Amino acid sequence: MRFFLVIFFIFHLIYGKSQAKYEVVTIGFYNLENLFDTINDPRFDDEEYLPTSALKWNTEKYLLKLRNMAEVISRIGESYLPGGPAILGVCEAENIHVLNDLCKKTVLSKSNYDAILFDSWYSRGVDVGLLYRKDFFKPLVAKPYRLIIPNDTSYKTRDQLLVKGILLGDTMFFIVNHWPSRRGGEKKSRPYRLAAAALTRHIVDSILQTDSLAKIFIMGDFNDDPTDQSVLNVLKAAGKKELAHQTFLYNPYYALYKYEGIGSHAYRDKWSLFDQIIVSKGLLCTEKGWQYFKAFVFNEEFLKQKEGTFKGYPFRTAIGGNFMGGYSDHFPSFVVIKRGKNDH
Repeated sequence: MRFFLVIFFIFHLIYGKSQAKYEVVTIGFYNLENLFDTINDPRFDDEEYLPTSALKWNTEKYLLKLRNMAEVISRIGESYLPGGPAILGVCEAENIHVLNDLCKKTVLSKSNYDAILFDSWYSRGVDVGLLYRKDFFKPLVAKPYRLIIPNDTSYKTRDQLLVKGILLGDTMFFIVNHWPSRRGGEKKSRPYRLAAAALTRHIVDSILQTDSLAKIFIMGDFNDDPTDQSVLNVLKAAGKKELAHQTFLYNPYYALYKYEGIGSHAYRDKWSLFDQIIVSKGLLCTEKGWQYFKAFVFNEEFLKQKEGTFKGYPFRTAIGGNFMGGYSDHFPSFVVIKRGKNDH
């Protein structure tokens, strides 16, 4: 027993001192699974989430949904940064009002969150957004990018969101995505995700043109895995760090998915890792300032269905018009970045 205590003491001494040299911050992404208010917006198809719908979506259910989302967000990466990530990309939010409610009317108010969202032309009226803790991040520029398919101009999907700002003294770029779904089949819908990937790459290249070591986070529900053509070949998010020196992008979720079998979304007994955070070369090779450290899927037990056919799947808010009172059909993802305490 004394031997193990000595080993533990030595490990703690070395590891503790190593850890004390660094500051750490978390960056996350979460698909909120239909965060709708209860008010009818005639511009969009939100009838499924109204008091008159089969779901009977009302104030009580809406407030529970907000509390559930806030509980998850506040616990993402809490061992690294209590109170929730410094930056959190989100998707499936109806409007800026629901994000403001999430930030101001829940436990997240203690973490001083604020939100950014632009309404897109997507028929369902759910969009991407960015939550940020004002003590950590100051936004400078926010801009939506619209995906237009030249040979199918009637096609409408979610906009992509670019936010530039200062994260604790370092300039950062965040691109938030929710690429076209696989509705109608993966093969049939693939061209739309390839087009979305090309748009994201265009945004990345426009940033890199000014600064080849710009610190960029590309996050989202890509509706494709890290090994799929859209992510690997069009966006050029390399699965190995050494290849990122050529593509300028590194996807830490490639290894989690391909070699560890980790997923964030389950469908028909198959796990996918659609929810990814990709980092630029500038977060890998800097000697000072913030650097990429580690990637995770936040898949704690409280987020999982406890019984039945879908035991172990993400515990959802609603299924087929039935209110379940859960969280989301996706697990969140997050990365940890670090910098030396004397690097600023």
